[in-house]
Amino acid sequence: MKQNWFKKQVDERQEKDILWVEHYGFWFMYWMLLAILLVQGICMDGGARLAAGEWIVFVTTSIFVLVGWIRKGVWSFQAKKVPGVKNFLIYSCISTVLIGMPFGILSGIRWHKGDAGAVLVTVIVYMLIIFIISFAMFWVVGSLTRKREAFLAGQDSDGEQDLDEK
Repeated sequence: MKQNWFKKQVDERQEKDILWVEHYGFWFMYWMLLAILLVQGICMDGGARLAAGEWIVFVTTSIFVLVGWIRKGVWSFQAKKVPGVKNFLIYSCISTVLIGMPFGILSGIRWHKGDAGAVLVTVIVYMLIIFIISFAMFWVVGSLTRKREAFLAGQDSDGEQDLDEK
């Protein structure tokens, strides 16, 4: 008896439901993995060494998603177009507050026990580094995605003309 393993057995509504579950399941797993990695890095001595496997999975997944978005010329479900520099600045400020500040505070306290000035300098340096890195990454990925989006839009319009001529 021949089985057709790859033949689609669901209708469009069911396929949409499956994609919805996969989408939210993936992002839940992604953010939980990041949270676990941050907690291990902050709370555990040698957390980075202990979580090397998780970091490899997290970074590989991040790169895969970014490359996929760039190749398809899309940014997110919520945005039809790739955001601009203003949004990149906002996103970078958010990542600075959510990542740079806590890591700066914890690292400053760990390294400079009792010296508030040194802790403040550490927090500012961490926040500045996170802002610069995140803005640069948003700008690079956004620029590549915008170029790919324009290329695919031009390719789609060319393909429609070819079909009309035949």
